[in-house]
Amino acid sequence: MALILVMSACGRTAGAPSTAPSSIASVADEAAWRTLAAPRATPVAGAVRISVSEIQLGEQNPWGLETSLGTAIGLAELVAAGLLRRPDVEFVERRRFTAAVDAERLGRTRAAGAPPAGVSPGPEFLLSVTWAAFGATPAYLESRLLDPASGRIERSWRTETPLDADPVGVARAIVGGLIAELARMGRASAWTDPITSAAPAAFERTDISVAAVNAFLEGLASEEVWNWEGARVGYQTASVRNPGFFEAEVALARAARLRLGGTLASG
Repeated sequence: MALILVMSACGRTAGAPSTAPSSIASVADEAAWRTLAAPRATPVAGAVRISVSEIQLGEQNPWGLETSLGTAIGLAELVAAGLLRRPDVEFVERRRFTAAVDAERLGRTRAAGAPPAGVSPGPEFLLSVTWAAFGATPAYLESRLLDPASGRIERSWRTETPLDADPVGVARAIVGGLIAELARMGRASAWTDPITSAAPAAFERTDISVAAVNAFLEGLASEEVWNWEGARVGYQTASVRNPGFFEAEVALARAARLRLGGTLASG
């Protein structure tokens, strides 16, 4: 029953969501892109380097989301955005970076608009998560930190969620559980999050609508094939639909940095 997040996701030629507000659907000029390319948070001293390895779901699409990439990849990218904004951990891109490095080694021509792989610092830990439900009981996020060299499980923990948990709430609970576990390991770095509900230690339901999540996934599908305008429209539409959807803003800034010459490794 489990759906595994594979490391070489396929994309599709995606465009702007048809329901995007007209002001967003207008093509962005270079000045607009530079404005959107907010710099990535600088990791504080001692920040642990983390990559998302895999996410497994009990159902292929428990929320009925509209995505060609697979719900597990969509959830993993919500988690990635939640980590990317934080200076107390250093998120290390793995899925797309690995695919780009493999393509470069094989001598394949980089697709139009695709950013270079760059040089990755490599993760200290891989984060792997299974979201499992058993009958009528609550569901659980079974999270593990793996050694990237050996695959050995270094730490594991469980976070309870309701059976009908929303996808953004699940993603934020994954991030919050990781931060809490790093604190128990003595590896937490000092930083006060200005968004109190961004990474709760226990699951908290969000008000992010399915329509907003679908717009985020439209943006992600476009970014996967380096369709920067489609990515921008998708992420901005998600933000407009739910102003508290900071993951969409983080993904948009990342897309803008990549479009303007950034590498996959630097995010």
